[in-house]
Amino acid sequence: MLRLFQSFCILALGASLSTGQAITIAAIQSTGWNSSFELSPEQSKPAKLTTDLSAIVNTITSFDRTQLANGGAHEDNFYDVQSLHKDEWPTEPGKVIRLQEFTDPSPFSIPAKTAMSRIVYSTTNANGTLIPASAYVLWPFHAKRLRGQNGTAASSSAPVVLWTHGTSGWYANGAPSTHRGLFYADIVPFALAEAGYAVVAPDYAGLGVDASWDGTFIPHQYGIREAGAHDALNALRAAYRSFPTILSPNYVVMGHSQGGAIAWGLSEVLARNDSEFTDVARGHLGAVIAAPPTATLSVTAPGFLAWIGKSLDSIFPTFNISYWFTPLGVSRIELLNQIEGSQMVTFALLGDAEAEFVQPDWNETWYADAFSQLANPGRLPFRGPILLVQGTEDSTVQYNITKITVEETCKRYPGDLELLAVAQGGHFSVLNAAKHTYLQWIEDRFEHRPLANRGCIETKLDSLLPPENYQPFPNSFPMWAGESQWAYEVPTAL
Repeated sequence: MLRLFQSFCILALGASLSTGQAITIAAIQSTGWNSSFELSPEQSKPAKLTTDLSAIVNTITSFDRTQLANGGAHEDNFYDVQSLHKDEWPTEPGKVIRLQEFTDPSPFSIPAKTAMSRIVYSTTNANGTLIPASAYVLWPFHAKRLRGQNGTAASSSAPVVLWTHGTSGWYANGAPSTHRGLFYADIVPFALAEAGYAVVAPDYAGLGVDASWDGTFIPHQYGIREAGAHDALNALRAAYRSFPTILSPNYVVMGHSQGGAIAWGLSEVLARNDSEFTDVARGHLGAVIAAPPTATLSVTAPGFLAWIGKSLDSIFPTFNISYWFTPLGVSRIELLNQIEGSQMVTFALLGDAEAEFVQPDWNETWYADAFSQLANPGRLPFRGPILLVQGTEDSTVQYNITKITVEETCKRYPGDLELLAVAQGGHFSVLNAAKHTYLQWIEDRFEHRPLANRGCIETKLDSLLPPENYQPFPNSFPMWAGESQWAYEVPTAL
């Protein structure tokens, strides 16, 4: 092993000398992480955690916190707006509260020759309250050259994709803009930026900024599609106000999972043609929607219900978490809130199939139906065109449910809505499988080409090779190795 390491150093030194670059001594990377989170006995006991389960939660949380750039939202002053003087408080949505034109990319794992900006702006929650939220803009090195309707090259401004992400968390550190890889990494935002698009990406209210200018706590109202749609449209407004000359006035929306429902909800908001979003409605060219949940509560896993129930009282003040969860379930959710746990922490705490976490009649409560009406898109007028990408083997958002929603929507409100069924596609892998297709569809919208498939139609995307030959789902993501002593971990660093 030592000889192998010495050989590697010689090769690295040779490459360094040939390029004229200096190389630092390769430090031995610790097998641990830069977080040492540990549950206290006072936390474990009320939630009835075993020693083994406590260790699992400790391990997951330490890893999650290691993936945070700049220490996450609680340690990054960018997300703190409580120092604003009252005269600086915004009075309407879409206003820029804080602009970071250049975000230092070194703590992030974004691709080489991409750049980043961050914005804190005003938006409204499901109750209409004016609150702050955060977003990032991922910049391409060179804007995609597009041709307009007259056949001439378009302006030098970057075409915009408004990216609405899937479930990334429920607390401040769940914001993609705090994650080294922006959470979805090369699955969507990196791919879009490298294709030449400026990616405007809202974190959603409650993620990133979790306290308003007056100190009021901001919960993430998970699953409420129009609240997320307002966050997205107001982020777009704020981006245009921040960068009026280098962002194209036209944009395409793209969303996945939770963000797919938000993107669909956004098209429903724009279809009303009211005056609230006239300024950004005119530049809308269409939407790519992937795996949108249209029957949200068909997923009944305790962890998933916890994501919804934990902040439902911010929408329905009379709701009590005990209406849906047993005392054991409530204690686990309280612990989740204390440590601001991630998705995997949720499944660790609420994943025991033999434990009773959920009340047997939770779905018979008034709140289940009321939430569904706020969460589920479809069966309403929409602003098209829409390319809806759905995997046939998606176990989270089932293909048959999506197809029924599309058919019923088109029957009531005919329009341009293409359902692209991706053979053997899973919840995330569908994005990789259909990447060339959706990138071409987006380019066609900016170049004002006619739709290849008009009206409500279903098309299919089959694999070139037998389905079993393919990697079924992503099993890794870009890791950060930004310090010079870790350069040996990055094959292309020299």
